[in-house]
Amino acid sequence: MTNLKCTIILLIYSTLVFSCSSSKQGEVLITEKNKINWKNPDTTKTYSSSTKILKQNTIPDSVFSMLHIEYLTINGMDCDYGDVVNCWMIKEIPTSIKNLKELKSLSLALNAIVTIPIELASLKKLIAIDLTDNAGLREIETLTKIETLEYLWLYGCGLTKLPKDISNLKNLKQLGLVGNNLDKYEQQRIKNALPNCIINFDK
Repeated sequence: MTNLKCTIILLIYSTLVFSCSSSKQGEVLITEKNKINWKNPDTTKTYSSSTKILKQNTIPDSVFSMLHIEYLTINGMDCDYGDVVNCWMIKEIPTSIKNLKELKSLSLALNAIVTIPIELASLKKLIAIDLTDNAGLREIETLTKIETLEYLWLYGCGLTKLPKDISNLKNLKQLGLVGNNLDKYEQQRIKNALPNCIINFDK
C-alpha cells in the first residue's frame, strides 16, 4: 500500500467528524472535532476491527444491532502476501446496513467488495466512505444516491469510469481516485461534474 493510501486511511481514523473548506487553488483545511479516544472509545458509537482479528469474511451480525453507531471501520487483509489460507476479506456489504441510521463514517479498506447495496443510500447522516483497495469494486452506482457524502475514497480500486450521475454528489468535498484506470477524458468529465470538489487522480 502506498504512503498516500496509508495517510488517507489514517486521516479517516483520526478525523471522524469533518469540517472542510476549499479555495479555487484547491487548498483544503480540515479541523478535528469530536476526536475519538481510541484507547477508550465509546463503543456505543464506534466499532473498529479487522478481518484478521475477526477471522471471518463478513461484517459481524452483532454490528447491525448497534443502532447508535456512528463510525464503522473494518480493515481487510492483503491476501497477495503471506498465508492465503488464513486471509479474510469482506466480500459484501449486507442489506442490514440500513439499520445503522446514525452512521456517519464507513471504512472497509483492503477488502473484496464488488457492489454497493442500495440500502446504503437510506443512511441520511453518512458523510464519509472509504473503500480503498477494494480491487474488484465495479458496481458503484448506489454511491451517487448518497447525496450527504462529503468524503469518498476509492483509492486502488482499478475503476475505469465513475457513474454518469456522479454530479448528484453536490456536497462532495474530497474524492480520492489514485490507483484507478481513468483515462484523461474520464478524468475531465469527473472534474466538470464536480467543480467544487478536490479530486486526487495521481500519486
